[in-house]
This record gives sequence, C-alpha cells and structure tokens, in this order.
Amino acid sequence: MSFPVILASASPARLMLLRSQKINPIVIPSEINERQIEEEHKSQSTEVIVEKLSIAKANYVLENNLSLDKGVLIAADSMLEFESKSFGKPLNANNAIERWKQMRGKSGILHTGHTVIRLDNMQTISRVVSTKVQFANVDDEEIFAYVASGEPLQVAGAFTLDSLGAAFVTQVQGDHSNVVGLSLPTLREIVRDLGLSWTSLWEMA
Repeated sequence: MSFPVILASASPARLMLLRSQKINPIVIPSEINERQIEEEHKSQSTEVIVEKLSIAKANYVLENNLSLDKGVLIAADSMLEFESKSFGKPLNANNAIERWKQMRGKSGILHTGHTVIRLDNMQTISRVVSTKVQFANVDDEEIFAYVASGEPLQVAGAFTLDSLGAAFVTQVQGDHSNVVGLSLPTLREIVRDLGLSWTSLWEMA
C-alpha cells in the first residue's frame, strides 16, 4: 500500500519529476508571498533563502489543510545564485532579458530548498541542494525569442532544463533533477531518514 504524497507546489516540472518516479501526488499549492520573504532575507545567502521559502510553503499548506494526517508533504523552492546575487523568477520580460544578457557565457549555481513533513508524527527535514550550471553564449536574437516564449518568466533563474531552455545550458555539474525543480536522490534520502521507504510512495497499478 502506498503512502499519500502532497506536493505543495503548482510547478508542472516538479509534478512531472514525481510522476516519473511512479509518485502521483495530491497537488496543494502554497499561496505565500515569496517576494516578501525574499526581501526580508535579502542579506542572507541564497541557500538560506530557498530553505526558508520551502519551510514557509510547507507550513502554509499544513496550516490551511488541517485534515492532512497521513503520508508526506513535499515543498520546495529554487533560486539561481549568480555573481553573489539571488535570482528568483524575473519580475517581467525586460528583467528576464537583462538577466540573460548578464548570464550568457557564464555560470551560476541553482539552489533548491526541500522541506518534507511526515504527517503522522510531524517530523520535518529540510535540506538544500546546489548544482552548478554553465550557460551558452547566446546572442540577443535568441534571448529575445526565448523571453517572448514566456517560459523564462515562470521559473527561477529565468531558464529551464526540461524544455526550451535546455539548448541554452552547456553543462550541469551535480544533480540534474535539482535544476528541474526537485533533487530526487535527496528526496529519497529524506524519506528514508523519516523512517519510510522511498518505494512505499510509488503508486502501484
């Protein structure tokens, strides 16, 4: 019998990653004010910010769904650390264009904070995973076309690794799935540390 999994995120990429592992979560997105939390902690490291955001997302869903008492709740947040700055989702198209002009031909570190709560005893574990990403030296035309697609406006760092943005990333050093939105190896370790089997989350036909 599989344990229910709640995903505290509206991210299609995170949902896709879990489904690729035979995990079909109940999606309950959090509605926290991410930009407010980012602003409150802007003097701290990107790793600290994504961890705090993932904890806030998990707590929001838990506090607004008091009937949740079985299985695991997974929350996550990603940001790109680039030249000592923390890049979440771009504010608008012009901001995305500006970022890409800075990022092209250079590298950044994609940090994802993960918070997992075992709902029957409320045991909670949070971990941050970091992956180095090298960006292609894209030209202005490619940047304008990519931003016009709308994709960069929806994601941390203004790029994806599982869709159009993949062609603009030349190298990934570390966990590939972490860049997509969830570190699957890390989630497995957290689930085991919570006293559960990773395969118990699989949805059996």
